[in-house]
Amino acid sequence: MTWAILYVRKFTLLRQVYILLFCLAPGLVPAQKIYRGIVVDSASMADLPGVHVSIKGTTRGVVTNASGSFLISARPIDTLVFTTVGYHAVELPLMFQEDALFIMLRENKIMLQNVTIRAHRLYPNKTEDRTKVVPRTLSKVHMFESPFDYFWKLEREKRKLSRVIEENNRTQTFRQVITDPDVKSIMMEDHNIDENTYYNLIEQFNIKHPAVHYFTDPDAIMEALHGFFEKNKTVYKID
Repeated sequence: MTWAILYVRKFTLLRQVYILLFCLAPGLVPAQKIYRGIVVDSASMADLPGVHVSIKGTTRGVVTNASGSFLISARPIDTLVFTTVGYHAVELPLMFQEDALFIMLRENKIMLQNVTIRAHRLYPNKTEDRTKVVPRTLSKVHMFESPFDYFWKLEREKRKLSRVIEENNRTQTFRQVITDPDVKSIMMEDHNIDENTYYNLIEQFNIKHPAVHYFTDPDAIMEALHGFFEKNKTVYKID
């Protein structure tokens, strides 16, 4: 009789524990966040429109707009998958990621025969000012003076957009230089490399030298490119 009573009490206690865990489970699931970002070509740094951005394991997704930007709601435990025709797919776990993302996709293409034009060692063209206006947002001082306004959803979205625009503004010179067809001709002729090797070197340069993305002097960018190409053209040469 005593054994039976103990068994019933143990069963009742376990059932209460399971019910408690079931009730608490929804609160343990991380809340969804808004993630904003830009998708670009890893070699040219050009914006990529029409890239499908989906949450792995679900049917939810969005497509990048004409400027390569996207906005998606996801949980920090989710993984984003970036796919588009002609590029290798990229999977990005969101854990420990900022809510402003900068994604580089590597092109999967068949190279044509190289075409060489006249070469110059430094940047031969004039860069244009393409600075965009950053939306006005509340400063961190307002976080203490008026926390409701500072953490208001619209204000949070404006801060995210500001970070994306500031990133574009800070890298505009580099992106103009790296996408200039004259620069491609210069690098291919000066370093005696084919088009396939050129794109491979540009991609490796973008990955290994992110600080150059923020240079404002086009000649300094060209010097950095020349130095990297001269040092690594045999390492990344594609036969």
